[in-house]
Amino acid sequence: MIIGLTGGIGSGKSTVAKFFRDLGVKIIDADQITRELVLEGKPALEKIVEHFGSQIVQKENNNGDKNILNRKKLREIIFKNSDERLWLEKLLHPLVKQEILEKKIPSYSKEKAYIGYIIVEIPLLIEAHFHDVVDRILVVDSPESSQIKRIVERDQVNTSDVETIVKTQIERSARLAEADDILVNDGTVLELKNKVNNLHKKYIELTT
Repeated sequence: MIIGLTGGIGSGKSTVAKFFRDLGVKIIDADQITRELVLEGKPALEKIVEHFGSQIVQKENNNGDKNILNRKKLREIIFKNSDERLWLEKLLHPLVKQEILEKKIPSYSKEKAYIGYIIVEIPLLIEAHFHDVVDRILVVDSPESSQIKRIVERDQVNTSDVETIVKTQIERSARLAEADDILVNDGTVLELKNKVNNLHKKYIELTT
């Protein structure tokens, strides 16, 4: 069984994924796949440069020979221009889906016990219509004010910048309506971990 893990920016998805990983569950990170797809020499990066221009790449560490994607510049462009964001998604999303399907192998715990499910962390699972690559959707939900606070503190960015990103994502109510399971992240880290442990037991039962 493939569980799609999603939620709004700053909801706590990465922390939840870590807790599942600690339990031995295989985690596939869609963001990591995306980063690998735009490495130097990859066809996707070449298409991005062709579309956005050379401004979209920079030298690694500003003094190396390797060209890398200027993620900050790209974010500035796509979050201010929805057409550009849609172009980028149309390019990358099919490639990410293909990689996910190729990586979906069984999970095993630290004790080598078989775990009948894996988790794919996909921030834009619902927005990007990734339903066809998962069997069940787990939404990590958190109050918007908490999401914004976490991102401002984590990334050292302006509140207004985070609010702009939040507005590009699906409405919270619409995301929750798509969920098979909802993990509310509104307490302590320990409480969140206990909720993950309970979900793990549930998924084990569903796959045995």
